[in-house]
Amino acid sequence: MLKPSFILSLIFFSAAALADVKPLPPSQWPTTVADAVPPVVAILTPTTRSIIRGTPKENLVLFQDQLGEDIRVLLGLKKGNVQLVNAACGGPCTAEDATLRLMEALLDALNK
Repeated sequence: MLKPSFILSLIFFSAAALADVKPLPPSQWPTTVADAVPPVVAILTPTTRSIIRGTPKENLVLFQDQLGEDIRVLLGLKKGNVQLVNAACGGPCTAEDATLRLMEALLDALNK
């Protein structure tokens, strides 16, 4: 069961969705999970960082629609960045599955 405070965070996160994310050019696409985290952190507001930092790993899937789409756009996950997709999953997978792995790495990085 989701805690009321987490539900409020989700509502706030939805209201404070990231502004138009500009995709990185293919020449700047990261190809490893470690290299993908910094550009994602760079597009987050301090409030969004705080919300993600307080999110249990199993609830990250709830951010797939907004944050996940921004990550896919930024990193070219649906535009041909197959190396990062494979790196995130340890082999072939969908852009959505790779995004979830990248969000887990983001969460880990924000909580260090």
